[in-house]
Amino acid sequence: MNKTEMFWTILRKFNEDTLPVQILLILLSLFALYGVFAKPSKASDKGMTAFLAAAFAWNGIACFLLYCGKSPMALFVGGPLYLVISFLFLIDLLVTGKCSYRLPDTPLHQVLVGVLLLCVYLFPFAGMALGHGFVVLPMFPCPLAGFTLVLFSAARRMDRDIFILLLVWAFVNIPKCLGLFGCYEEVVLCASGFYSLYVVKTRATTRKTAVEPLHEPV
Repeated sequence: MNKTEMFWTILRKFNEDTLPVQILLILLSLFALYGVFAKPSKASDKGMTAFLAAAFAWNGIACFLLYCGKSPMALFVGGPLYLVISFLFLIDLLVTGKCSYRLPDTPLHQVLVGVLLLCVYLFPFAGMALGHGFVVLPMFPCPLAGFTLVLFSAARRMDRDIFILLLVWAFVNIPKCLGLFGCYEEVVLCASGFYSLYVVKTRATTRKTAVEPLHEPV
């Protein structure tokens, strides 16, 4: 069995063994998403942050450390990274309260965020179209990271440390977009990374320009 076959065999096994948990995570993500977009409040912010803390912890332990633990990338990068992200979300939930999620302000941004989120939930169907079968579900590690990056692109406030760690994971997976393991679905994660980085940088520049004092010519 070559590395590509082993990669998909492990993910298929993870899918089959944890399907009830995967379905629960998908339903919880949709419920949390409805809360922050349709009824934004401190309670919905905390609900989404709590969900993300749990989802990243689950993937860090169950997927990376238990099922994919023979891979150095999963054992020494993916697992620790997701557990750190989960811990930071937990700190945000209990202490700092930095993250505040909202529906994007402009129609164009709303459409782009909607398209990217739809792509996250269509991850398994993309896998079927590419011949991998119904394997990678929407709350698997990479779709979850893409989901969170898209949320951050629309957020009023976010934890910058979490954002940076998510970008690291997105860009580490660029080789998969180019054919590594035949996992072309990863283009959704990478597109979410590039889009969120562009939006966040643009938003920061706009805010900086808005607060700069105007100087009259001498």
